Amino acid sequence: MLALPKYLALSAGAVTCVVAHALYTREQYFPAMVYLSTSKAALVAIGNFAFALMLVLAHAVKATFLGTLREAEVERLYERTRDAVMETCLAMTIFREEFNSRFVALFVSLLFVKAFHWLYQDRVQYTETAPTLSRFTHVRLATFMGTLLLVDLSMLSYIVGNTIENGPSVLLLFGFEYVILATKLFVGFAKYLIISADRMLDGQWQGKGTCVFYLELVTDLLQLFVYFVFFLIIFAYYGMPVHLVRDLYVTFRNFRKRVEEFIRYRRVTANLNDRFPDSTAEDLSTGDDVCIICRENMEVDAQGGSKPKKLPCGHSFHLHCLRSWLERQQACPTCRQSVLP
Repeated sequence: MLALPKYLALSAGAVTCVVAHALYTREQYFPAMVYLSTSKAALVAIGNFAFALMLVLAHAVKATFLGTLREAEVERLYERTRDAVMETCLAMTIFREEFNSRFVALFVSLLFVKAFHWLYQDRVQYTETAPTLSRFTHVRLATFMGTLLLVDLSMLSYIVGNTIENGPSVLLLFGFEYVILATKLFVGFAKYLIISADRMLDGQWQGKGTCVFYLELVTDLLQLFVYFVFFLIIFAYYGMPVHLVRDLYVTFRNFRKRVEEFIRYRRVTANLNDRFPDSTAEDLSTGDDVCIICRENMEVDAQGGSKPKKLPCGHSFHLHCLRSWLERQQACPTCRQSVLP
């Protein structure tokens, strides 16, 4: 942050010198503008100054909506940025004939917007484990989400309008990216609402895990659909999009895995109350009467979700704790033995 003012000052000085040189040597406004728009040195200076202004804007947005970033957020931001740059370079093998200054500007803008989407997702995830959250934090997150959504929709509107008017171009790549970003933004906001509702209930909302499970399932299906449609469009106009093969496969694999988990979950939780017998006083006395999932004592005469249930392996857990655990994996949390027949 300390180096940013110096970088901005040097960039401003460089672009000032370039503009002054253009006006001095061309003497008239129009020839000077032609020089600035065609000279490689002038374009580099102007582009560098625009990048410096974007960094200033990034710091302002971060300070307004996020405050100080945690170390884990910074590390993940660097990793994701590196991966995004590599993926875009691979994508340019398809659109290499359309590489120009507009592409560079769109790419930098996309990377800028992506970075804040990543930070928003990380911050939403952090709210689940944060000890306390002020009302101001909630307002900032909601406003941040609205701002990002406005940017996504504005860029999509521009890209769709340009594509309808001029036909398919490299803008398809950026349009696809903004669709994915908007989708993940809605998913992140839905998770934020679920987490907030659970916090209001002091972490006792038993349906939270189920809601998140269904949300992730629908998200994977939607992302698979978007990737597949984009793959077909690029294949129809530009040929085989090699850079998308891996992403399409990974998305399909994740969706298939999620469906398999969903089927197993539905099978094991169907009539969960009748599938596993109630734990007796002898079961709790010979074993551990503390549910290792919630770390609370189990009582034989408890009712509803607090009723202790015994798995085939002999370990006992609260009914609602067991249901929540089985949403993620179908194995005993103590001995890892499968609960499936």
